[in-house]
Amino acid sequence: MTYCKNFTLYITKVLIMKAIPTIVLTLSLLLIPLLAQSQIGIKLGVHSFDLNSPRKLIFPDSATVSYSDAKLGFQGGIYGRLDFTKFFLESRLMLNSTKVEYVINGDSEFLEDLRSESFTNLDIPIVIGFDFAFLDIYGGPVAHLHLGSSSELTDLQGYKTKFSTAEFGYRVGLGTEFGNMNISFEYEGNFSKYGNHISIAGQDFDFGNQASRLIFNVGFKVF
Repeated sequence: MTYCKNFTLYITKVLIMKAIPTIVLTLSLLLIPLLAQSQIGIKLGVHSFDLNSPRKLIFPDSATVSYSDAKLGFQGGIYGRLDFTKFFLESRLMLNSTKVEYVINGDSEFLEDLRSESFTNLDIPIVIGFDFAFLDIYGGPVAHLHLGSSSELTDLQGYKTKFSTAEFGYRVGLGTEFGNMNISFEYEGNFSKYGNHISIAGQDFDFGNQASRLIFNVGFKVF
Protein backbone atom coordinates (compact mmCIF):
# COMPACT_ATOMS: atom_id res chain seq x y z
CA MET A 1 0.00 0.00 0.00
CA THR A 2 2.79 2.39 0.92
CA TYR A 3 4.53 1.70 -2.40
CA CYS A 4 1.34 2.35 -4.38
CA LYS A 5 0.70 5.55 -2.47
CA ASN A 6 4.21 6.84 -3.07
CA PHE A 7 4.03 5.89 -6.74
CA THR A 8 0.70 7.71 -7.09
CA LEU A 9 2.15 10.86 -5.47
CA TYR A 10 5.17 10.68 -7.76
CA ILE A 11 3.03 10.44 -10.89
CA THR A 12 0.85 13.31 -9.69
CA LYS A 13 3.88 15.55 -9.14
CA VAL A 14 5.29 14.71 -12.57
CA LEU A 15 1.98 15.51 -14.25
CA ILE A 16 1.71 18.81 -12.38
CA MET A 17 5.28 19.82 -13.26
CA LYS A 18 4.73 19.01 -16.92
CA ALA A 19 1.43 20.87 -16.93
CA ILE A 20 2.77 24.09 -15.37
CA PRO A 21 4.39 25.48 -18.58
CA THR A 22 1.21 24.80 -20.53
CA ILE A 23 -0.93 26.42 -17.84
CA VAL A 24 1.33 29.49 -17.68
CA LEU A 25 1.35 29.84 -21.47
CA THR A 26 -2.42 29.49 -21.67
CA LEU A 27 -3.01 32.06 -18.93
CA SER A 28 -0.56 34.46 -20.61
CA LEU A 29 -2.37 34.18 -23.93
CA LEU A 30 -5.65 34.83 -22.15
CA LEU A 31 -4.35 37.81 -20.17
CA ILE A 32 -2.52 39.64 -22.99
CA PRO A 33 -5.74 40.74 -24.74
CA LEU A 34 -6.99 42.02 -21.37
CA LEU A 35 -3.82 44.03 -20.73
CA ALA A 36 -3.31 45.43 -24.21
CA GLN A 37 -5.06 46.09 -27.47
CA SER A 38 -3.04 45.33 -30.56
CA GLN A 39 -3.14 46.77 -34.06
CA ILE A 40 -1.29 46.18 -37.31
CA GLY A 41 -1.22 48.58 -40.22
CA ILE A 42 0.73 50.34 -42.94
CA LYS A 43 2.60 53.64 -42.86
CA LEU A 44 3.60 55.97 -45.68
CA GLY A 45 5.57 59.14 -45.38
CA VAL A 46 8.15 61.68 -46.49
CA HIS A 47 11.32 62.91 -44.84
CA SER A 48 13.81 65.72 -45.19
CA PHE A 49 17.55 65.29 -44.63
CA ASP A 50 19.76 67.86 -42.92
CA LEU A 51 23.52 68.19 -42.48
CA ASN A 52 24.91 71.32 -40.82
CA SER A 53 28.33 72.79 -41.76
CA PRO A 54 29.67 69.84 -43.74
CA ARG A 55 33.32 69.83 -44.77
CA LYS A 56 34.72 69.31 -48.27
CA LEU A 57 36.41 66.12 -49.43
CA ILE A 58 39.58 66.47 -51.52
CA PHE A 59 40.44 63.79 -54.06
CA PRO A 60 43.94 62.88 -55.40
CA ASP A 61 43.22 64.65 -58.71
CA SER A 62 42.56 67.89 -56.73
CA ALA A 63 38.81 67.70 -57.26
CA THR A 64 36.74 68.71 -54.25
CA VAL A 65 33.34 67.31 -53.31
CA SER A 66 30.96 69.45 -51.25
CA TYR A 67 27.63 68.42 -49.82
CA SER A 68 24.97 70.53 -51.55
CA ASP A 69 21.42 69.44 -50.81
CA ALA A 70 19.15 66.49 -50.16
CA LYS A 71 15.90 65.87 -51.98
CA LEU A 72 12.69 64.95 -50.22
CA GLY A 73 12.79 61.25 -49.40
CA PHE A 74 9.98 58.72 -49.31
CA GLN A 75 9.24 55.77 -47.07
CA GLY A 76 6.65 53.08 -46.57
CA GLY A 77 6.13 49.89 -44.62
CA ILE A 78 4.21 48.14 -41.88
CA TYR A 79 3.84 48.69 -38.16
CA GLY A 80 2.62 46.77 -35.13
CA ARG A 81 1.41 48.38 -31.94
CA LEU A 82 0.40 47.23 -28.46
CA ASP A 83 -1.75 49.66 -26.48
CA PHE A 84 -1.64 49.25 -22.72
CA THR A 85 -3.51 51.26 -20.11
CA LYS A 86 -0.97 54.04 -19.71
CA PHE A 87 1.44 53.56 -22.60
CA PHE A 88 2.03 51.84 -25.93
CA LEU A 89 4.83 49.98 -27.69
CA GLU A 90 5.27 50.23 -31.48
CA SER A 91 7.72 48.70 -33.94
CA ARG A 92 8.00 49.22 -37.70
CA LEU A 93 9.66 47.91 -40.84
CA MET A 94 10.05 50.85 -43.22
CA LEU A 95 11.78 51.06 -46.59
CA ASN A 96 13.16 54.54 -47.21
CA SER A 97 14.96 56.21 -50.09
CA THR A 98 17.20 59.28 -49.91
CA LYS A 99 18.86 61.27 -52.70
CA VAL A 100 21.75 63.61 -51.87
CA GLU A 101 23.42 66.08 -54.25
CA TYR A 102 27.05 67.20 -54.26
CA VAL A 103 28.97 69.98 -56.00
CA ILE A 104 32.15 68.81 -57.73
CA ASN A 105 34.90 71.38 -58.37
CA GLY A 106 37.80 70.45 -60.66
CA ASP A 107 41.19 72.10 -61.20
CA SER A 108 39.53 75.13 -62.77
CA GLU A 109 36.88 77.28 -61.10
CA PHE A 110 34.85 76.92 -64.29
CA LEU A 111 34.71 73.13 -63.94
CA GLU A 112 31.83 72.75 -61.53
CA ASP A 113 29.44 69.81 -61.69
CA LEU A 114 26.39 68.66 -59.74
CA ARG A 115 26.17 64.95 -59.00
CA SER A 116 24.09 62.77 -56.74
CA GLU A 117 23.97 59.60 -54.67
CA SER A 118 20.85 57.61 -53.81
CA PHE A 119 20.43 55.27 -50.86
CA THR A 120 17.85 52.65 -49.95
CA ASN A 121 17.61 51.51 -46.33
CA LEU A 122 15.36 49.38 -44.19
CA ASP A 123 14.54 51.34 -41.04
CA ILE A 124 13.53 49.46 -37.89
CA PRO A 125 12.39 51.90 -35.18
CA ILE A 126 11.09 50.61 -31.83
CA VAL A 127 9.40 53.29 -29.76
CA ILE A 128 7.62 53.46 -26.43
CA GLY A 129 5.05 56.20 -25.94
CA PHE A 130 2.43 57.68 -23.66
CA ASP A 131 -1.09 58.89 -24.37
CA PHE A 132 -1.94 62.41 -23.28
CA ALA A 133 -5.56 63.06 -24.19
CA PHE A 134 -5.59 62.98 -28.01
CA LEU A 135 -1.79 63.26 -28.36
CA ASP A 136 0.83 60.49 -28.42
CA ILE A 137 4.37 61.33 -27.27
CA TYR A 138 7.03 58.72 -27.94
CA GLY A 139 10.67 57.94 -28.56
CA GLY A 140 13.16 55.13 -28.96
CA PRO A 141 16.04 53.65 -30.97
CA VAL A 142 16.12 53.04 -34.71
CA ALA A 143 18.34 50.77 -36.80
CA HIS A 144 19.17 51.50 -40.45
CA LEU A 145 20.01 48.44 -42.54
CA HIS A 146 21.73 49.34 -45.81
CA LEU A 147 20.08 47.64 -48.80
CA GLY A 148 21.57 49.41 -51.81
CA SER A 149 22.88 52.61 -53.36
CA SER A 150 23.79 54.25 -56.65
CA SER A 151 26.36 57.01 -57.10
CA GLU A 152 27.51 59.43 -59.78
CA LEU A 153 30.85 59.89 -57.97
CA THR A 154 32.33 56.59 -59.11
CA ASP A 155 34.58 58.13 -61.79
CA LEU A 156 36.41 60.35 -59.29
CA GLN A 157 39.96 59.21 -58.76
CA GLY A 158 40.32 56.92 -55.74
CA TYR A 159 36.61 56.87 -54.91
CA LYS A 160 35.23 53.70 -53.31
CA THR A 161 32.27 52.91 -51.06
CA LYS A 162 32.27 50.83 -47.91
CA PHE A 163 28.84 50.79 -46.31
CA SER A 164 28.20 49.49 -42.81
CA THR A 165 25.64 46.72 -42.59
CA ALA A 166 23.74 48.63 -39.93
CA GLU A 167 23.83 52.07 -38.34
CA PHE A 168 21.84 53.35 -35.38
CA GLY A 169 20.07 56.44 -34.19
CA TYR A 170 17.04 57.59 -32.23
CA ARG A 171 13.60 59.05 -32.88
CA VAL A 172 11.20 61.20 -30.93
CA GLY A 173 7.78 62.15 -32.16
CA LEU A 174 4.23 63.38 -31.71
CA GLY A 175 1.19 61.66 -33.16
CA THR A 176 -2.56 61.50 -33.09
CA GLU A 177 -5.34 59.23 -34.37
CA PHE A 178 -8.49 59.79 -36.38
CA GLY A 179 -10.45 56.55 -36.43
CA ASN A 180 -8.35 54.02 -38.35
CA MET A 181 -5.89 56.68 -39.52
CA ASN A 182 -2.93 58.09 -37.59
CA ILE A 183 -0.47 60.86 -38.41
CA SER A 184 2.87 61.66 -36.82
CA PHE A 185 5.72 64.16 -36.92
CA GLU A 186 9.15 62.88 -35.91
CA TYR A 187 12.73 64.01 -35.43
CA GLU A 188 15.54 61.53 -36.04
CA GLY A 189 19.15 61.85 -34.95
CA ASN A 190 21.96 59.46 -35.88
CA PHE A 191 25.05 58.35 -34.00
CA SER A 192 27.30 57.91 -37.06
CA LYS A 193 28.80 60.67 -39.20
CA TYR A 194 27.33 61.21 -42.65
CA GLY A 195 29.47 60.09 -45.57
CA ASN A 196 31.45 57.53 -43.57
CA HIS A 197 30.84 55.11 -46.45
CA ILE A 198 33.31 57.05 -48.62
CA SER A 199 36.86 55.82 -49.09
CA ILE A 200 39.42 57.90 -51.03
CA ALA A 201 42.64 56.18 -52.08
CA GLY A 202 42.20 53.62 -49.32
CA GLN A 203 41.46 56.12 -46.54
CA ASP A 204 38.06 56.56 -44.90
CA PHE A 205 36.43 60.01 -44.96
CA ASP A 206 33.13 61.62 -44.06
CA PHE A 207 31.41 64.99 -44.40
CA GLY A 208 31.28 65.36 -40.62
CA ASN A 209 28.35 65.95 -38.33
CA GLN A 210 25.55 63.57 -37.51
CA ALA A 211 22.76 63.74 -40.04
CA SER A 212 19.21 64.38 -38.88
CA ARG A 213 15.81 63.96 -40.49
CA LEU A 214 12.34 65.42 -40.08
CA ILE A 215 9.69 62.80 -40.83
CA PHE A 216 5.98 62.98 -41.57
CA ASN A 217 4.02 59.72 -41.58
CA VAL A 218 0.42 58.74 -42.29
CA GLY A 219 -0.67 55.36 -41.02
CA PHE A 220 -3.73 53.20 -41.69
CA LYS A 221 -4.86 50.50 -39.31
CA VAL A 222 -5.51 47.23 -41.16
CA PHE A 223 -6.66 45.17 -38.13
